[in-house]
Amino acid sequence: MKKLYVVGNRASKSLSPMIFNYWFKKYNIQASYGYLELTEKNFHKKIKEILEKKNTLGLNVTIPFKKKIIKHLGKIDAHAKKIGAVNCVTNKKTINGTNTDWTGYYRTLPNIKKTKNRKVVILGYGGASHAIHYVLKKRGFKDILIFNRSKKKIKYSNKTKYTKTYSNLDTHLKGVFLIINTTPTNPILKKHLKLISKSTIVSDIVYNPKNTSFLKQFPTNKKIYGISMLIEQAKPCFKMWFGKNPSVDEKMLNAIYKKI
Repeated sequence: MKKLYVVGNRASKSLSPMIFNYWFKKYNIQASYGYLELTEKNFHKKIKEILEKKNTLGLNVTIPFKKKIIKHLGKIDAHAKKIGAVNCVTNKKTINGTNTDWTGYYRTLPNIKKTKNRKVVILGYGGASHAIHYVLKKRGFKDILIFNRSKKKIKYSNKTKYTKTYSNLDTHLKGVFLIINTTPTNPILKKHLKLISKSTIVSDIVYNPKNTSFLKQFPTNKKIYGISMLIEQAKPCFKMWFGKNPSVDEKMLNAIYKKI
């Protein structure tokens, strides 16, 4: 039986095993999906061991190992190279890595044609944020503002640019089309709320709980929930491993929503 895992420092909290094992049962696939909860100290040793096992077919990699995994791969695709992170590993004849976070987020975005002059604010600039920034650039958004606790150099720019600090948020929230929270906390304070329009779309990549403390502040705004990104990034992984596009049905969604 082929085995697959989600790898991270809090992997036991992940919903990925629930999603993939549901699909295995649905499509009668002889495989199992579990989790590997690793530390910075034992990561390289344990990953090497698991990838050397013949029955290990693939991995999903999450915080904080999306960069560290690259050392163990024979090849990574162009998107993962540009983003600088891998979240999906296929262990067949060779060990290959890709990034499906960006496609996952792409599929959650509303279908809008004119993106050039719409302002987007990204909160946080870690690995998932890089993938989201990448897809926004690909979608044609030009006015993207990134805020982070510490000063970081911004990727995908011809000029040298750095992230802004949260203390400057006040002056950039008016007229924002989309605000994306990529942090596990809530950087939006009460004083910021009156500056944000009710027509602004709000998005959080945290999926448990579904309605995060960040999203709760916007009861009437259109929302993009983190669970949507999780499911959408899982689909291309399943396709790479088993050659089939999995579908999401009501029974699966009900089980997930019950869990979160």
